[in-house]
Amino acid sequence: MTIKLNNISKKLLYSVEKIEPGLAEMICYQLFDDKENNIAEKNINIYHPEISIGLKLINILSEESDLIKLEIGLCSLYLFKSGLSIHEEIGAGTPNINNKDTLWWKWGPAQAINAGDCLYSMSRLMILEENNLNDHTKINLLQKFDLLSNNMFRGKFLELKNSEDYKINLSDVIDTNSLREISVFQYVAELFDKPSDNLNLINIFKNIGDLYVLKNHLNGFNRLAESLNINQTFSQLENEILNKKKIFPISYLFDEYKDSLEHKKKLGTIYMKRMIEFEDMKYLNELFYSSESSNAYEIKIEKLSQEIINNLYKIDNQSSDLKSHLHEIQLL
Repeated sequence: MTIKLNNISKKLLYSVEKIEPGLAEMICYQLFDDKENNIAEKNINIYHPEISIGLKLINILSEESDLIKLEIGLCSLYLFKSGLSIHEEIGAGTPNINNKDTLWWKWGPAQAINAGDCLYSMSRLMILEENNLNDHTKINLLQKFDLLSNNMFRGKFLELKNSEDYKINLSDVIDTNSLREISVFQYVAELFDKPSDNLNLINIFKNIGDLYVLKNHLNGFNRLAESLNINQTFSQLENEILNKKKIFPISYLFDEYKDSLEHKKKLGTIYMKRMIEFEDMKYLNELFYSSESSNAYEIKIEKLSQEIINNLYKIDNQSSDLKSHLHEIQLL
């Protein structure tokens, strides 16, 4: 996996070297985790699990002829998501991620917005300028990539729209995350050309994406409930939750108490505020763990985990390696 991750770093750096030096400095700051322009495996596992899983799966499923397409597809995804992260960090007012100043905090919002836009452009050029792909493969890959980006933008629109509503509809949150989060996992699954296994692989990746979002939302929800003050450093997700992002644990609560006037009033009052306060997070967390919602949530996680394990063995007899990797990155 390390070699393939290094290959991705090299391809990204080659792409960055084509642009204006000052802008390239900002792009490198966003893309890489050290001054040697490396991407840390730990950060890929945490922030880009679909790429981490894709890299592991390459060792199991891919043919030699597919490697260029797979690497380019993953590189484009990394560039695109990095651009999205810049804009989301500005929108949430996040000054620091992973003990590192965010790009907008270091260079200012205007330059950061421009760098994010540049990354969108670079993500498509990564595909178009790859000389080792034929035109048919490029068009096919671009179609998949453009469908993904369109879904993610639609999902972000719905997420922002829903953040202004004091009510939370569980089905809306499911639809939004399907577009915004799960489609990334399905895109990676579709990069692999194994017709007999493709449908099963897409379903497995969808389940992995569902599981990742449920666990990620729950972790952010729990960390915020344990927070003591505003001076702490929060993750991007935690900042978005405080900015009224509708996450699954709270959506489960709203769904459970949709017929309770007392709870609807209390929950609605919290989400009518400009930002969620820490005492509100503690109340929501305590209510979640004292209600049926937490049991339903845990059952959903366990069911998805078991479905993933059962289906992994249908891919290949080496799928135990992928199962071990999912345990390593704490998805199973």
